[in-house]
Amino acid sequence: MATKPKKIETPVVAVLNMKGGVGKTTISAHVFRHLYSHLKKRVLLVDFDPQFNLTQAIMPQLSYEKHKAAGRTILSVMEDSSAPSIFKVNSNLGPPPGLDSVAVRLRHFKNNSPDLLLVPGDFDMVKYSMIGDGKILEPVKARFLQFIENSRADRDLICIDCNPSSSFMTICALQAATHVVVPVRPDRYSILGLKMLNRFISEVPQITKKPELIVLLNGIKPSGYDPAVENALRSDPEFGPITLAKSLKISKVLEATVGYTGFATDKEGQAWRVTPNISAIVDELGVALGLT
Repeated sequence: MATKPKKIETPVVAVLNMKGGVGKTTISAHVFRHLYSHLKKRVLLVDFDPQFNLTQAIMPQLSYEKHKAAGRTILSVMEDSSAPSIFKVNSNLGPPPGLDSVAVRLRHFKNNSPDLLLVPGDFDMVKYSMIGDGKILEPVKARFLQFIENSRADRDLICIDCNPSSSFMTICALQAATHVVVPVRPDRYSILGLKMLNRFISEVPQITKKPELIVLLNGIKPSGYDPAVENALRSDPEFGPITLAKSLKISKVLEATVGYTGFATDKEGQAWRVTPNISAIVDELGVALGLT
């Protein structure tokens, strides 16, 4: 009698490096958007950075303001409603909201499945960096973790765009994550950020189930490129084997501009410049995440 294939658990990917400016939002937006369409997967993007750059890059301002006013942001995932002070947390937290009540549908195929969803970011999340008592925040973290776990039933992949720090939100994301995609630019400082992140994951006691690291080189020049740092990374016995063979190349199409809100692979007349490179990354990443 044939046995049913084992259901693959939905990967939860935190995009994170302890150093800022390495391209984590670029990867969260453009690589994981393309993973949705290229591999036909139901993808959820979660903007978990108080700066909410991911949301600003892909969601028009007026639309965002309407959703924020309606309580449809990541803050509503953490708490039921706004606390009376930015230094306080609601004491009576109920269960987390359903995915449908906070997520915004960004893209969908004609048959309505699969689709691409976003939980928009919120600057008010900065409050969690101001509260020193970690015990007060434990119910907030538990609510977030439950939201992510509940959402896995409806999604093929969840991507959490994180802030570059060792904060309460970082621990939340790492506890939820099955994988961490670490963007690394070909400079020694972002490799230091990778090493610090790896040490952080290894030593923080709250992270009992360590997520799997996947390194993605970002910001590779098409010409005049010095591969010395990349070669050092790829020859490293610990980080070389977990570094994707494909790298994300520099392109103005990937840069955020005032006049355009959306995804690079959707840019009319320009998408062809970046799509083949991103497709190759997505193919490799899909294998690493067990999606293909």
